[in-house]
Amino acid sequence: MPAFELSKWYADCTSDQGDAAIVYHAELRWRAMRIHYASLLTRRAGEEARAVYTLRKQSPPTLCGDTIAWESPAWNARGNWSKLGPGHRNLLFSSEAGSLEWNCVAPRAAARITLGAEPAIEGWGYAERLRLTLPPWRLPIRRLRWGRFVNATDALVWIDWSGPYSKTAVYLNGSEASACQIGDSEVALEGGAVLSLDCGKVLREGMLGSTALKVIPNLDRVFQHSVLNMHECKWLSNAVFRRPGQPDSTGMSIHEVVEWP
Repeated sequence: MPAFELSKWYADCTSDQGDAAIVYHAELRWRAMRIHYASLLTRRAGEEARAVYTLRKQSPPTLCGDTIAWESPAWNARGNWSKLGPGHRNLLFSSEAGSLEWNCVAPRAAARITLGAEPAIEGWGYAERLRLTLPPWRLPIRRLRWGRFVNATDALVWIDWSGPYSKTAVYLNGSEASACQIGDSEVALEGGAVLSLDCGKVLREGMLGSTALKVIPNLDRVFQHSVLNMHECKWLSNAVFRRPGQPDSTGMSIHEVVEWP
């Protein structure tokens, strides 16, 4: 059993009206520590994003057949994702110190998330699970770009690492693809396909120690400053996917850039 192990679920849903919801569920085991973490970030069209967090132990999302289900009694919240295609697996990093396994469980799904008595957020969703067996400050990267674009016909997901260790993984509609360029506002694939992103709405921005991780007490005893000072910017974008000789494919994209100090 590795000395460090982080298992994290990420699942989201975006509507055609510009609503979005993101579920995080993580379990960290390191030395004698056990940390359970969950959060739900929501954004309604025309409003600012808001988030709730908890360190109480909650059940992770479950996969049964082609359906992913998640429920939080504490928030009176639940979500369902019905997979609409095959998933992907990729060993993004491996060394004697540990590894990072990426399981893209549902690149494209019909999704629905509810929070209390509020109207449901329904549309197209995405779900993945990561397993990290070395501390994140020991990953030899300096910048991470990640994103997903999902609509009724297309699913594009990308991961781009740069630094001492570089790695790019791109999947389009169930198949591995190659990228010529990955930036904050554009993903260009070999063969001429281009995804344009307007970076229209910021869902979360700032140092991880003051955003996603702020709920954890005694942060400096748990994580090194290099993790706490990572800068994250996560967007909800109107997106257009253009391919030579085909009609434009439009929809919503969630994407981010994380930079190490």
